[in-house]
Amino acid sequence: MAQETIITEVEDYCRKAGISPSTLTVRVLGNSRFLERIKRKLEKADEDAQKLRAFMQQNPPDDLSQVGGQQHV
Repeated sequence: MAQETIITEVEDYCRKAGISPSTLTVRVLGNSRFLERIKRKLEKADEDAQKLRAFMQQNPPDDLSQVGGQQHV
């Protein structure tokens, strides 16, 4: 995922430059929390993906017509 790549790139750059990621993002973007927000979004996306996978595993396609009490075609 592109966001994971930029996180790694920023962290590597900052380690080599001897600055914190928040310092870099303030200088470039004017936003000290940019990297942390991306990380939280990725964590949430991973959680949501796990929920979706669990649901799909527990509810095979044949059973979808019964999900939520509604008919799905």
